[in-house]
This record gives sequence, C-alpha cells and structure tokens, in this order.
Amino acid sequence: MTDEKTKNRSPGRDRAVKALPWLVLLAFLAAVQYGMGWEKVLQPWLTFHWPQLLLALGLMVLSYAVRTWRLVDYFPDEIGGRYPAALRLTLLHNLMNNLLPARTGEASFPLLMRRYFTVPYARSVSALLWFRLLDLHTILCFAIYPLLVVTPFRRLVAPVLLLWLLLPLLLYWLRNRVELYFAGRDGRLSTVMQQAMYGLPDSPLQFFKSWGLTWLNWLVKLGTLAWVLEQFVPAVSANMLIAGVIGGELTSVLPFHAPVGVGTYEAGVIAALSGVALLPTATQGAINLHLFVLGSALLGGVLGWLIPVSGTSGTEVSTAPATTGIKTDDDA
Repeated sequence: MTDEKTKNRSPGRDRAVKALPWLVLLAFLAAVQYGMGWEKVLQPWLTFHWPQLLLALGLMVLSYAVRTWRLVDYFPDEIGGRYPAALRLTLLHNLMNNLLPARTGEASFPLLMRRYFTVPYARSVSALLWFRLLDLHTILCFAIYPLLVVTPFRRLVAPVLLLWLLLPLLLYWLRNRVELYFAGRDGRLSTVMQQAMYGLPDSPLQFFKSWGLTWLNWLVKLGTLAWVLEQFVPAVSANMLIAGVIGGELTSVLPFHAPVGVGTYEAGVIAALSGVALLPTATQGAINLHLFVLGSALLGGVLGWLIPVSGTSGTEVSTAPATTGIKTDDDA
C-alpha cells in the first residue's frame, strides 16, 4: 500500500522537484529588482572600456586553452594532435557545467570523450575525477592564505600551506596502498577513491604536468575574476577579492542550486566579502561577476560550437553541440 501511494505521488513530486530550481531563479530575479533594481545593478558596466572587457574575456579563453592542454597531455594516445577537437570538448563541457544545476553538466565529459576520441566511460570518468580533485585542492590552497591571514591563526599560514601542498604528492606516493585498502569495500567513498586512484597519471612526469597546468589554469582564472570583481567592489585588498571569487566558485559543488547557479554563486561571493564591503556593494559585485562568468562560458561555448572537428572515423562531426542525453531541469 505504501509503495503504491509513493508510486502515485511520484509524478507530482518529480514535477515539483523540476519546478523548484526555476522558482528559485524567478525569486532571485524578483528579489534583486525589488531590493536594488536591475538597472542600478548593471550600471557599472557602462564604465567598462571595451579593451578592458576584451582583455578579461581573452584571459578566460586562455584559461580554457590551458585546461585543454591538461586534457591533451593526459590522453596523448587517444587525442594525439587533435587539439581543436579537445578544445571544442573543453568549451562545450564548461558551458554545460555553468548552465546545468548541481554539476550535472559533468556528465557531458565522458559522453564527449567517447564521441570524439572513443575513450571508454570508466577511463574518462576516472580522469575527470582526478582533474576535479586537483582543481579543488588548488582552489582551496588559494583560499588558505586570505582566510587565515585575517584571523588570530595567521602564523599558521606557512605550515598549513606546506602541509596542504604535500597532500597530492602523498596521495600519489601511497596510491597503491590506498587502492588496496578500498578494494572490495562497499560504499560511495570506496567507489570514489577507487575511481580516483584509477585516474591517477601513470608516470611522475605526467602527474607533475597535470598538477602544474592546474595551477596555471587557476592562476589565470582567479586573477582575471578578481580583477573583474575589483571593478565593482573597489578599495578591497587583493586577498579578499580572491577570497570572494573562491567563495563563488566553490558553490558550484553544492548538491542543489538554481539554473546557471544564480543565488548560490552570489551568496558565496557575498559571504567572503561580508567583512570588508557593504552588503549592497558586495551584492552588486557578486551579481556582475557571475554575469561575466556566464558570459565567458557562453562565448566559449559559441567558439567551441564553431570549431569544426573530425570524428574518430575521419568523417566531419556536426558543429552542433553534442547531445548528452541528460534530462535536466534547464537543458558544465
């Protein structure tokens, strides 16, 4: 009886779950209009000069290119010299990650890797997990200094940073032991760790190249976004600007957020800037920074869509975005 009732309620519940993110989006748009007014929020863009905007967009595209370099270096045999196809994949994957909620856009990566380079799903998922672990480790490393330096624990910055930097090296050195420890164990953590160990590079050189390219990517991206944020939130130190950017970027791993991440991204930026900027100023800066991130992703997606690539059989692949087969609310 209970199962039958649950089954009968499922369609309505599914519709409510699908509608909720869109309701959050509408509520956010209405709240901004009521609290500040979209005209006032967007007004600072009028002071932007085209060379500044083009430079910032160019640097974001450069970060996408570095990310593609990391991908090509990880799959040298599968990708070979087909850098344009890898760049297209990176740009489309990034667009889906930014548009789809709760990182569901990540599912496009193994599908596109299979389509363009015939890489098995298990291998591409493991590689993606390794990339994301590197990304998370690097972005948290950038967060340690601005977060600790304003607390009584500022003297711990150097040792904490050193220990944090050693974690990837320790993981790589102990990878066989970690894999043996989780082998045969049940649970989500065991599955994730086994996939992560499977995704580790085969050689130390490849490991350090992946790590170095991850740092280069985030140096370019965080530096660019911090500079953009400064245009809307002036008179704030570089440390706190970077902390604001990191606060927004980290919200992308949340299990729930509205389409295109509205609301949660802004909340992360505002939380990081709460001690150094007035709420209206921080809110305006957070919204405009997020608009820039989305605009960069859309620009990258258009560029990726325009890149002609050849399929694995040598035939021309359609320049239309790849179909991921993902059924989501608004479709990274």
